[in-house]
Amino acid sequence: MKRFVPMLLLAGSIGCAYAAPIKADLSAVKPGPISVVSSDQSLNVIWSDGANHHWQTVFSLDSTKPLITSISVDGRNVVQLAKPYYRCTTGKRRGGWDAFFDFPPAAPDGTRQFLQEFHPTIAVAQTVGNRVEVTFDGMKLGIFGGSLRYTFYPGTPLIQQAAVVSTKEPDTAYYYDAGLEMTADQDRTSGGNMASHIFYYNTDSKLQEITPPYGSDRHSLTAHYRVVAAKMGAGSIAVFPPPHRYLFARDYTTNQGYLWYSSWRGRVGLGVHQYPDDDTTIDPWMNAPPESNQEMGLFLLPGAEGSSVTLKDVLAYTHDDRFVHLDGFVTFEPHWHLAYTVQVMEKGIDWQPPFKAVMKAVGIDSAMIMDFHGDGHAGDLTDVRLHELDEYYKACRAQSGGDFLLIPSEEADIYLGGHWGLVFPHPVYWQQDRKPGQPFESADEKYGKIYRINNAEDMWKMIKAEGGVAYQTHPRTKGSTGYPDKILETPYFRDSSYLGTGWKAMPSDLSSPRLGERAFKTIDDVNNLGLHKHMIGEVDLFQISSADELYGHMNINYLRLPELPSFDHYDSIMKSIQKGDGFITTGEILLPSTSMSAEGDRSVRVKARISSTFPLRIAELVWGDGVNTHHQLIDLNSTPAFDDHEYSWLVDTPGWRWARFAVWDVAGDGAFTNPVWRDSK
Repeated sequence: MKRFVPMLLLAGSIGCAYAAPIKADLSAVKPGPISVVSSDQSLNVIWSDGANHHWQTVFSLDSTKPLITSISVDGRNVVQLAKPYYRCTTGKRRGGWDAFFDFPPAAPDGTRQFLQEFHPTIAVAQTVGNRVEVTFDGMKLGIFGGSLRYTFYPGTPLIQQAAVVSTKEPDTAYYYDAGLEMTADQDRTSGGNMASHIFYYNTDSKLQEITPPYGSDRHSLTAHYRVVAAKMGAGSIAVFPPPHRYLFARDYTTNQGYLWYSSWRGRVGLGVHQYPDDDTTIDPWMNAPPESNQEMGLFLLPGAEGSSVTLKDVLAYTHDDRFVHLDGFVTFEPHWHLAYTVQVMEKGIDWQPPFKAVMKAVGIDSAMIMDFHGDGHAGDLTDVRLHELDEYYKACRAQSGGDFLLIPSEEADIYLGGHWGLVFPHPVYWQQDRKPGQPFESADEKYGKIYRINNAEDMWKMIKAEGGVAYQTHPRTKGSTGYPDKILETPYFRDSSYLGTGWKAMPSDLSSPRLGERAFKTIDDVNNLGLHKHMIGEVDLFQISSADELYGHMNINYLRLPELPSFDHYDSIMKSIQKGDGFITTGEILLPSTSMSAEGDRSVRVKARISSTFPLRIAELVWGDGVNTHHQLIDLNSTPAFDDHEYSWLVDTPGWRWARFAVWDVAGDGAFTNPVWRDSK
C-alpha cells in the first residue's frame, strides 16, 4: 500500500506576528546526569550515552527559526535546523469509549484533518527523576491544544518527542501522524540539495537503502519493525513510534506502511503515520475523552555511526520484535481465527500452514487457535460438524512437537453470553443444538461420546464432565459488549472452570500510561465481588503472514512451566493459567520473579525482578477492598534503559482482599501479574 501526500511546509506557519523570543525557564532543573543551560538565543541539553559519547541538543529560542538548531555527538552535528511535524485526523465516537465496531468516517458529520500550528512562547525544562523534559507551549492541532515535549534519558541518545494536547469536544476519536524535518550542512551539495540516504528493513527483514526521488512528497514506507533511518551529518538518525501504543487494535495486522520519508531542497523528513481504514469498517481509531492529555509521541534515536548500526540499536528495544525465551517459562497466546481446519481438509494433513513459521519467529511456544468462527460449520447438526472437529484435533496434533504446541479451541457465541473461549483437555465432540427427541448425550461408534447442547445448563454440564475451561473473550467490547456483567450471578461464571477474562490493548487512549484499561477495569470489578478470576492475554486476529506487523499488535502470556508440554498434555497450559502462575507482557518488560504477600494487617510486600529495554515510567500495586479499586503508583523515572534489577516495596493496602502488580515503561509497554488473594491458602 502506497500513499503520496504533498508535504505541507511549516516554514510559513510562524508569521511575523509570532516573531517573539521564547522565554526559557530552568528553575526546575536539578543537578544530575543531564544538564541544561540557556542563553538569549538557545536552550542546550547535554548528556552522555553508555558508550561515553557526549550528546547535545540545542533548541532555538527564536520563534522564527527551526525549533531544533542541532543534535550533535562529540561536537559534530548529526542533525541541524529540525522542525517537528504533526497532523491529526478527528472523528466522532458514537458507541461509547469501549466500542470497537465504531468507524469514525461513517459518522454523519464525517472527519476533519488538522495540520499543526506551533507558536511557542515559553520553554520549561525540568528534571524528572534522572531525566530531563523540555516543554514548549503553543502547540495546536485543530480541536486539540497543548504543548510539545522532548524527553532526554541518561545513558542513551534516545529522545522522545510528544505533542501533549487535549480537546474539550465530546466523543472525539482520532489518529495522528508525526515526524521530524531536518538537514545537515555537511550533506549539502551544489544548489542547496543533498543526496539523502534512507534505510529501513523490508517486509522480509532485509536491510534496504534508497535515495529518495526529488520532490516535496511524503512517501509512504512499508517497512518491518516500524523504523526508518537516514544518514545525517556525522552519523545517522532513526525515527519510530511506540511499539504497541501507536497501533490501535484491528482484526488484522497487515503492514499498512506506518512510516514516511521525504527529501527536498536539502531537507529530509522522517516520521510515522496512520490510515483512516484498512478497506473495512473495522477501524476504531484512538479515544480522546474531554480534557484528557493525549500524548502523541514518537522516538528519535540519533547515532554516532551509520544508519545500519542505528537501526539495530532500535531493534534492541523490542528484542528484534521477538518474545524472548525466559528460563522456567513457556510463552502462550490464545485467540487466533485462522480457519486452519477447513484449509487442512482441502490441502491434506502434511500441509504446513504459513502461520506456524510466523508464530515461531515471533517467539510463541504455544498457540491456542479458535477455528469455526465464520469458517466451517459450527452450527451443523449432522456428521459434518463432527467430522470437522475430528479433523481439527488431528491437524493441531500434526503441527505440535518439541518446540511448538498448537492447541484446538473455539470461540463460542451461544448460551453463556457474549463471546467466550472454550477448550477441553482432549477431543470432545459436540453440537450446538439438538433436534426434537435427541438426547443430551449419546454414544457413537466413530467418535465415542457426542453431546448435543440446547441451553446454558447443558453447556456447563458438558464442560464440567469433560474437564473443560472457559473465559470471556474481549470483555465489555466487540461481541462481548455487556459481558461478563450480565452473567456475574450465574453459577457457571462463578465456577472455577470459568477462568476469567481476556486482556488486549483496546481501545486506545494515549492519556493513560497503561494499555488495556478496559480489561483491567473488568477484572478488578469482578474480583471486588469476591470472585477469584484471572486475565488471559489474547490477540484476537484473523489470518497472519510473515509480511505483517504482528509484534506491535501483540501481548503474550509467560507461564511458569518447566518445559513445553506435549499435545497430549496441553491441559497443563490451562492449569497454569488457572493458578495465575506467570505474567502477561507486551515483550519489552519481563518479570522473571515476582511475589506479593501480606505483611501485617494492612500492608503488602512486593518483590520483583524487572528486566526492561526502554526506561521505565511507573510500577503499580493495584488492590481491591471488595468495593473500590486502589492504585499505588511507584515512580521509576530514574531507571536506565536496558536494565535488570530486583526491587522490594512495602505498600500500605488497608482492607485489601486481592492485589496485582504491573510495570509500565515510557513507550507505554507493560508487564503485569494476575491477582493474588488475601484469603488464598
